[in-house]
Amino acid sequence: AVVSTQSTGNYDKSDITEIQKAYKAAVKQAPNNLQVTLTDLLEAKTKGRWWVVGAAWTGLEETRKVKQVEFDSKLLALAKKNHMNTEVRRNVFCVLMSSEDYEHCFEKMMKLNVKDKQEREIIYVTVLCALKCKTFNPYYTNVIKKFCEHSKSYQITMQFSIWDRLKDLKSLNATKTRNFILLLSSLIKSKTVSISVLKIVNFADIGAEDIDFFKDLFRKILNVSEVVITEIFGRLQPLPLDNLKNGIKVFLKHFLKPELSAEEKKNLKIALKCF
Repeated sequence: AVVSTQSTGNYDKSDITEIQKAYKAAVKQAPNNLQVTLTDLLEAKTKGRWWVVGAAWTGLEETRKVKQVEFDSKLLALAKKNHMNTEVRRNVFCVLMSSEDYEHCFEKMMKLNVKDKQEREIIYVTVLCALKCKTFNPYYTNVIKKFCEHSKSYQITMQFSIWDRLKDLKSLNATKTRNFILLLSSLIKSKTVSISVLKIVNFADIGAEDIDFFKDLFRKILNVSEVVITEIFGRLQPLPLDNLKNGIKVFLKHFLKPELSAEEKKNLKIALKCF
């Protein structure tokens, strides 16, 4: 018998509609497809097939292992001398000390498998090393910049690190104070950190012991091109930080301006126009 391909019309279109609705709902509620990679397929014989229910798999145990890193005994002794009293801090310190440059350091840090809250230790140790140098070393600044560019979480950690020190400037000795000024001014000039980080400072009631710190800081921040000055201070314009804006203007005019050269005053004028 020959079966006709023409529709007989003996069906209810509403049934088709209901089936289509049910299908769409099922697809929408279905879990995401399993992300089986080529590597998973190639290593199936040795690691197992994790995508098969009930199948054995050894991959989970491997991901839980933290990579063991070996360092020179002299480096470890130096880490101990600098009070790197946890494994994470020791590893971060040793990577900092043994890297060829900041990019090499970043690559090595990424291989430490530092996760979640432990990532903060990278910023903590790097800042500590930067402030303790007898001579300021831009290497540490570049390491911090690299991590801040990599993830916003590092930017936030760096912000809190800056605030901790701004709140207690008197605890810094002369070397740490000089290095902190150079580090902070460099981060602000490179726009790694916004000048709004100074919002915790009450410039209207600044202590006499802190005036020199901020005079040196702003003097270094202003030592850039007109374009960069506009970019740095222009970032404050749209922000609802009137106390900070007014505080900086008063400080620059009252404390810094009288000590500036004619050329430096030109840059100051550009900065003040940004508010």
